[in-house]
Amino acid sequence: MTTVYRDYDQQALDAEYNLRPLWPDVPDVVAHRENESAAVRGRIPGRLNIAYGSAPKETLDVFPPSNGRAGGPALIYIHGGYWQMSDKDDTTYIAPAFLDAGIAFIPLNYTLAPDAGVGVMVDECRRAIAWTWQNAAEIGVDPERLYIAGHSAGGHLTAMMLSTDWASIDPALPAAPLKGACALSGLYDLEPIRLTFLNDVLGLSPDDAKQSSPLYLDPLADIPLILSVGELETAEFQRHQTELFAAWSAKGLAVEEIPAPGYHHYTIVGHFGDPDSALHKAILSMIRAY
Repeated sequence: MTTVYRDYDQQALDAEYNLRPLWPDVPDVVAHRENESAAVRGRIPGRLNIAYGSAPKETLDVFPPSNGRAGGPALIYIHGGYWQMSDKDDTTYIAPAFLDAGIAFIPLNYTLAPDAGVGVMVDECRRAIAWTWQNAAEIGVDPERLYIAGHSAGGHLTAMMLSTDWASIDPALPAAPLKGACALSGLYDLEPIRLTFLNDVLGLSPDDAKQSSPLYLDPLADIPLILSVGELETAEFQRHQTELFAAWSAKGLAVEEIPAPGYHHYTIVGHFGDPDSALHKAILSMIRAY
C-alpha cells in the first residue's frame, strides 16, 4: 500500500471526504433543506441579495428577528459545500429558531471554486463581516453583537475569521468585530484536502493549504468558539475538530465542544437550528451572555 497522507492510501483518503454515499438519507435531507429554505424565504420578510462587494457572488441577506426589534444581535452564517457548491439560499431553513429568539440571521455568499481560490473566499467573507459592521445601523443590528457560524467549508471559513487582523481589512474596525463563533463539521487542515479528488476543482498548492489551515494559525480574537461534529461523521472530520480544539485551547482561546450524538455531516445543520438541541441552546447562551 502506498500512503499519501498519514496512514491513508489514495482510495482510503478519498473515501473519508466522499460523503454523500455514506448515509442513505442524504437525498431526503438535501431535498428538505432546499424546499424548506425556499418556503422560509417565501414567508419571512427579509432584505435579499444585498451586495457587500462588486463580484456577482458577494451578496448577503438580512432577516430581522421575529419581534421586529432593530438593534439586537445578529448571526452571520456561512454555507458549506466543499468551497465549490451550494448557496446561502439553501441555509434559511434554520433561520426561524434564531429569529424567534430575537437574533437577526444573515447568510452570505462567496465566490466558489473554480472561479476563486480559497484565499479569495476567505477575503470575501472578511469583507462581508466588515460590511455588516460598517452598515449595522442601516440593516438594524447591533455592531457590538455580531456572531458567526458556518458548516463544513463554512466552518473552515468561520475559523479563518478568528485568525484575521481586522485592521488590515478596515482600520476603523475593532480588533474583534465578532463576539463569538460556532463551527460545525469544519475542515481546519487543508493538506489532506489538497491530496484528494476535491483538489481537481480547488487547485490548492502546498502553500495555499498551509496558509489557509486554521489548525496552523493563531486565533487573533479572544472570543468564545463552539465546535461540533456529528457523531456519525468520518474519522477525518472527527480529527479536524479534535486537533483544532487541542491547538487553539493550548493558545488560550475559549473553545467548547458540543456533542452531536446520532447526527452526520448533513443532519448536523438542522440540529443546529433545532431550538430543543443542546447545540442550539449553546449558541443562544453565548449570544445572550454578552
